[in-house]
Amino acid sequence: MPDYLTQRLNQAFDRFLEQLPTNTYATVDENGWQLTVDPVARLDAGDQQRLDALQAWLAENLHDIKLPELLIEVDNELHFTDHFSSVVQQREAEEVCAVLAAIMAHGCNVGPYTMARLTGDITYRQIKRITDWQLTEEAQREALAVLVNAISRLDVTQTWGQGKTSSSDGQRFRAQRKILQRTYSHRFRDYALEFYSFVADNYAPFYSTVIECTDRDAAYVLDGLLYNESDLALEEHYTDTHGYTEINFAAFAMLSRRFAPRIRGLQHQRIYRIDKEKDYGLLAPLIDRWDRTIHLDWICEQWDRMGQFYASLESGHTTASTALKRLAGYSGKNHFYRANRELGRIFKTEYILQYMSDPAVRGRVRRGLLKGEEIHALARKVAYGKQGQITARDLLGQKNTGNCLTLIMACIIYWQAKEIGRAILEGEPESAGVDLSLLEHVSPIGWDNIILYGQYVLNRSLVKP
Repeated sequence: MPDYLTQRLNQAFDRFLEQLPTNTYATVDENGWQLTVDPVARLDAGDQQRLDALQAWLAENLHDIKLPELLIEVDNELHFTDHFSSVVQQREAEEVCAVLAAIMAHGCNVGPYTMARLTGDITYRQIKRITDWQLTEEAQREALAVLVNAISRLDVTQTWGQGKTSSSDGQRFRAQRKILQRTYSHRFRDYALEFYSFVADNYAPFYSTVIECTDRDAAYVLDGLLYNESDLALEEHYTDTHGYTEINFAAFAMLSRRFAPRIRGLQHQRIYRIDKEKDYGLLAPLIDRWDRTIHLDWICEQWDRMGQFYASLESGHTTASTALKRLAGYSGKNHFYRANRELGRIFKTEYILQYMSDPAVRGRVRRGLLKGEEIHALARKVAYGKQGQITARDLLGQKNTGNCLTLIMACIIYWQAKEIGRAILEGEPESAGVDLSLLEHVSPIGWDNIILYGQYVLNRSLVKP
């Protein structure tokens, strides 16, 4: 193991130094790192014109649909509400519509009472019964997995991603003062809580959780990767600075995944060495210091314990967020903490060197985080009730809001992706002169053909057994 880590880190230094003469992003001098900004990846004028034509053609060929009808149509195909229904043997239209009303009540942030008035024929008692007895967190996770797996099976989503990379980010919502989990947000200058959500490269939103907005996102990064119920085979994960710690680099490495955060002030990050005898060229001034050498003996001493620790996280014996928050609370004198920190510094150094020298890596990180921002924009539109302020007073109610919001977004993305595929198959784009090679630049988010607001009429005649 020591030889493997040494060889791996040395190879990362060698690759960086080899590419340094042609590196237009990062250079090194006596003052340290000097970073530039990658030019914005934009299509040329011709491609942009063809992309505009493709988007205009899609806008003309996509069907308009109201949110309740969309949810019914998706459920008719996937039966995701079966995970909430008390009727096992046979689907009943009354029950399906009541479950969907409960999901919209929380996901759209209007509440059971207002949703009952909007639907017209579904009572508050029905929605409240489903909320109290059937809308469990386990059922929500299982229903979301059905939707995520369905998104991944669509041919059109393969254009956007293979379901092998993902990103996560927190989104803050204003909250009433007298509720749990709320803390003061200096950004809003008001009390708020945070929905920490995950999205795959194919736009599938596969996990979300509720955290305090003063909590560091980094502790929750592994929760979504380890405890989602979908079939996604995720290999690489992106976060912003709030999701980054050196411990996370160690955790991802031990769990055979790649961690790729976008770190603010990257030029100020420390890099480390293992081999003191190696020639580090222009990087020598940055690492020829007593505190820049990895202590491999610390890692070797705790190696077996580290293996057991991360195996317990993967098996779910304790949640990753709980364990990592406790680990981060240890002092630098704790032997187990030191071993994890040293291992994390190895993989952090490798990643920084790769990020600074490889524009493809920087591009993947940027695109992954942009998809998360698109999901956040959609979430704002869907959770429009109460002016976007979360009023659920307990953690269970807040989780219902976040999980149901994710369910609705997954339904929208599935329906929209399927609709884009239908338009391509039926609309004869070639005869219209549309360039489908630019489909990868099209998103299933951001179209006006889905009507989110208005009276929520759940037509029972549309429900199929």
